[in-house]
Amino acid sequence: MKRRQAIQTLVSGLWASSALTAQASAKEEAFQKEFSQAWKRSREYTLTIFNQMPEEHLNFKPMPEMFSFRMQFVHGMIYTTAQLANRVGVKDPYETAQGWNQRSKAEVAAELNRFYDWVQQTVSALKPEQLSKMQEFVGEAITGRQLCYALENHIIHHRGQSIVYLRLKGITPEGYFGW
Repeated sequence: MKRRQAIQTLVSGLWASSALTAQASAKEEAFQKEFSQAWKRSREYTLTIFNQMPEEHLNFKPMPEMFSFRMQFVHGMIYTTAQLANRVGVKDPYETAQGWNQRSKAEVAAELNRFYDWVQQTVSALKPEQLSKMQEFVGEAITGRQLCYALENHIIHHRGQSIVYLRLKGITPEGYFGW
């Protein structure tokens, strides 16, 4: 009888473990779908704001110590790819990129599109354990899912600053699109 109970306990444990694994995978898949939708909207709004600034004002800075309008976006790309690539073990596409101030508006806009594609593809390829793994970020322990949201929040921060730059140049920014 003890042997039969032991086998039942083992089988029940394996079943429960596989059920938990399936739940975790479903949770991560739901995150990836949700993030993909949010990321698409982020791309659309980012490019809308970026494209509103005339090319001759891309290097505009309200104060010398501030990023230029252009660098608000470039910094978002460089920081995001460095953080994500470093944490998930993929090559950072901007690790050696230079000459941003010499690039035309069209070149930076094209790079923004490539950046959004890279993040989308990278996040979509992450395994459930990478998304649920705890890691340090700005002095706190967060999951890979939370990291993705923190990185998007960083982009939102710099996009918001660039909206102020547009207003300082007398340009009324496009209204926010929402989710």
